[in-house]
Amino acid sequence: MRVLAGLILAGFVSACGGLPASNPDQGKAAKTGGFLSGLMAPKTADSDAKPAKTQLPLARARLVGGDVIVAGPEGYCLDPVTIENKRDRGFALIASCHILSDGKVGQAVEPVLITVTVGPKGGASDLPTPRELAFTAKAPLLGGETGDGFVVANLDGGGDALLEGGDQRHWRGAFLQGDRLVGLALYAPKGSPYAGAHGGGMLRKLHNKVASLSPSGAAKPTKRKKPQQNALLDRLFGR
Repeated sequence: MRVLAGLILAGFVSACGGLPASNPDQGKAAKTGGFLSGLMAPKTADSDAKPAKTQLPLARARLVGGDVIVAGPEGYCLDPVTIENKRDRGFALIASCHILSDGKVGQAVEPVLITVTVGPKGGASDLPTPRELAFTAKAPLLGGETGDGFVVANLDGGGDALLEGGDQRHWRGAFLQGDRLVGLALYAPKGSPYAGAHGGGMLRKLHNKVASLSPSGAAKPTKRKKPQQNALLDRLFGR
C-alpha cells in the first residue's frame, strides 16, 4: 500500500477538538510519521535515530475532487500520512484520534483501523453482494447484509494482515456516493467485539457520515457483472 500525503481541502473540526482540517504540506509527499507508517515501518538498528515528528490527525478530507468527503466516527480521525488523493482514486486510513496524536487530542476508544477507498465511477448495479465481497477477499463469509444502498460483510480471514495482533475476522463494506464506488474495511484487535458483532454497525455509521457530508448525486445504472469479472471490485479493494 502506498503511503502518500494528498490534497486535503476540508475545513471542519470534529469531536476530536483542535484538529487541523487540512494538510499544511498540501500536494507534497509527507515526510513525518503517521499511525500506519509506524505500524509498517522497517525496524532499524540505529538506536540514536530521532523519531519523526508526528502530524496531528485530520478531522476530514475531500477526496476525488470533493466528490467524497470522509470523516471518522466520533473519537476517530484520519491519518494524514496515508491520504491518497487522485482524480480517479482516493484513500484514507481512520484510527483513534488519541492514538494518532500521541495522546494530544481525543479520548481513548477501541483501537480499530478503518480503510476508505474511493474507486472509479460506477452505477447501482455495480454494488457487490456480501458473497461477492467475500469472494474478492478470498475469505469465508460469516454474515452480511444489504440495505439502503449499503452492503456489509463479516469475513473469517485476512483481518490480521494490517493490524499487529489483529483478529483474523474483519469487515468489508461498499456503497455508492454519487457515482463513486466506495469500499470500506475494518480491522480490530484479536477478540474485539468490533471484529464480530459491532463492526458492521461502525461501518454503517461511517457510511452515513460520508453520505451526510458529501455532495449528492444520482448513480447511473450499469450492466451487472459476475464476481469473477468485476474489475471495479478488484480495483477498489486492491486484489
